[in-house]
Amino acid sequence: MKSILSVIGISLIFILLIDLLFGSYLLKLTPKKIDHTINHNIYDHDLKKNFKENLEWSPGETYLFCSNKNSFRTFCDKMDNESKEFDIAFIGDSFTEGVGVDYEDTFVGRIENKFNDLKIANLGVVSYSPSIYFTKLRHLLEGGYKFKRVIIYFDISDIYDDNRKYKLINNKISRKKSVILSNIQRTLKSSFPFLAYSIKKLKNDVFKKTITINKCTYLDYCHEKSSWTFNNKFFGDKEINKSLDFMEMTYKLLKKNDIKMSVGIYPWPAQILYDTSQSRIVKLMNNFCMNKCEFFFNNFDDFFDEIILIKKEKIISKYYIEGDVHFNSLGNEKIFKNFERIFKK
Repeated sequence: MKSILSVIGISLIFILLIDLLFGSYLLKLTPKKIDHTINHNIYDHDLKKNFKENLEWSPGETYLFCSNKNSFRTFCDKMDNESKEFDIAFIGDSFTEGVGVDYEDTFVGRIENKFNDLKIANLGVVSYSPSIYFTKLRHLLEGGYKFKRVIIYFDISDIYDDNRKYKLINNKISRKKSVILSNIQRTLKSSFPFLAYSIKKLKNDVFKKTITINKCTYLDYCHEKSSWTFNNKFFGDKEINKSLDFMEMTYKLLKKNDIKMSVGIYPWPAQILYDTSQSRIVKLMNNFCMNKCEFFFNNFDDFFDEIILIKKEKIISKYYIEGDVHFNSLGNEKIFKNFERIFKK
């Protein structure tokens, strides 16, 4: 028994030594999913600058992704644009970034094509929320960026992210994980990169799938991220007001800089299945926008009007990426049409 333990111990030391010396090289040889984001020391994460790659969102399907020198998603022929002055800045999470579709098919890309006399910036990045909207906008304004209008597309998952993922401390966004765990992860990543990658891969590909078997999916009534608008089990006034407070802070920041603010909202598949056109989020954002917003882009009616004509499941398959909460090209077009109808220069 002792000899077996000795062999295991020696083997482990040997593996760690190899990783310490050659882990970075081994990691380069390992096929990985391309990541278009990068850590940011003020607002947690941003898009990589001057980035152009075919990204995979749905299994086996890719879309072209380009960002410019400002780290804003853009048309690939406009990557050299480094202007700091814009007529409209859109900000939101993955929906606003436009995951899964080419930029000309996103609602922001369509708006930019339609209103080509306006300078438009897309500040949206996957997993953003109101705490980051506020922090990023403040950072950009302090850095000399100028916007005449800012339009925030508030996502269903924003309440979850502000309460479960992020915290604002000393004017910076931090992750809600223990300092000890963060330090261990950083040490592993810097000293034993291949081991850190392997552990993360194992966690994502094996344990995550096993854990989610008995949990709610995004189509279920009990899904925490999406069901708070119709299921009182998740997120009470305290949690919701946390995000609304960040929205209020953003409004005051923009008003101070003489920037007009607007807000947009849209349903997830769960809202189509279980909610109504008078959803909780519709009432919250409508009330928030009174005397604050130049425009309120409410997309709920546009989707719920179709329920009279076709089944809910068909609406989901028509407008959302298969097996996903995000809009496909047709869904993005629907958001664009709503904007086009309401917006006035």
